[in-house]
Amino acid sequence: MLCALAALPPCLAQEPTPAPTNGSNPLAVPATAIAVQRDLVALAKATFPGLVTVRTFVRGASEPTAAAGPSDPATPLPPTSGWIAAPSAERDYPGFRPHRHGSGFFVSKDGEVLTGLQPLQVQGEQLADLVEIETMDGHRVLCDVVGLEPTLGLAVLRGAVFPSWAKPDFRPLEFGDSDACEIGSIVLGCGDPLGPERYLGFGLLVAKPSRDCYQELMSATYMQATLFVPPGAFGGPLVGLDGKVLGLLSRLEIEGVGDLSTPGSAWALPSKILQGLYESIRTAGTTRSPWLGLSVMSRAEIATTRGLPVFQQMQKPPHGILIENVFTPSPAATAGLRPDDFLTHFGSVEIHAPVDFQRQLYLAGVGSTVELKFFRKGEVFTHSLSIEARPEAAKPR
Repeated sequence: MLCALAALPPCLAQEPTPAPTNGSNPLAVPATAIAVQRDLVALAKATFPGLVTVRTFVRGASEPTAAAGPSDPATPLPPTSGWIAAPSAERDYPGFRPHRHGSGFFVSKDGEVLTGLQPLQVQGEQLADLVEIETMDGHRVLCDVVGLEPTLGLAVLRGAVFPSWAKPDFRPLEFGDSDACEIGSIVLGCGDPLGPERYLGFGLLVAKPSRDCYQELMSATYMQATLFVPPGAFGGPLVGLDGKVLGLLSRLEIEGVGDLSTPGSAWALPSKILQGLYESIRTAGTTRSPWLGLSVMSRAEIATTRGLPVFQQMQKPPHGILIENVFTPSPAATAGLRPDDFLTHFGSVEIHAPVDFQRQLYLAGVGSTVELKFFRKGEVFTHSLSIEARPEAAKPR
């Protein structure tokens, strides 16, 4: 069993033994330790029912596991001793073979699940032919893919075919506030890898996201914690001590750098972005990353990166976010947008933070033409831009 947070033995999971008056009992369990353990056990019991195993299948015969006969020399003979594995996947879904697996968690009582995209991917934009989730109590449910965010490797699933046609009682997890979680906070990583394994990791938050915009700098958008995450647990939640989701455990790969998910260092897409994307993806049903060719900064980020005096002296509108960079070629570049312009409106919606912009971008979707309002040195102007799918050349660093 994969568990980075081991419970105390059952013989110790009880009220502390009163120490004798002379204080010489070395086996007495500190009351504080027992209280902490009790709280963590309660947290695990509340969180685990919201976890699922995500399993995918593709069309085709499973790999042979036993010889067809002595006339077939290419097929290995069965072992002369020990167990011979039965082709369970073929019994489950004839004509399909297992592809990949990971973890996920419920975010609605209707059976919607957030997970990573990697288990669903086959090649390029091609997805697995069947997606299944298995709940902690053993229910296996075939799912529809509601929407995807390829750049961040995020997928939204929804239960579609239920065992005995009876919808299980789903136990969704609540979103917490990733912005309110401070460095040094205790966090727990959770997952449900394929098989009987479970994962519960205990660690500390060591880095908060420095940017809300993932258009250019990918790693700056993620939280980092001191956790060892086994491969099957990616897609599971990072939770706080209140049991609320602070992020989604992610395998973070940076072009030219490689996989940053090294042992003891885990990355999670923060709930601030995760919640906004989930609501937008499930509404729009998008499967591609919408893109205009600009990266943005919140006002707080301007003050942090450029200094408060610079921010205070900037000529700026009452609300809006700063355009930090413009990619060439792109719809933004074609429209003549420049770094240090402010984006104030997306259609009729006021933009106050990067997440507002991201939400509207996904709701509009690839192929749509949108009217955006900008502010530049005291002047307000409007441009119509066509949303494109993010090109490979503009993949975030």
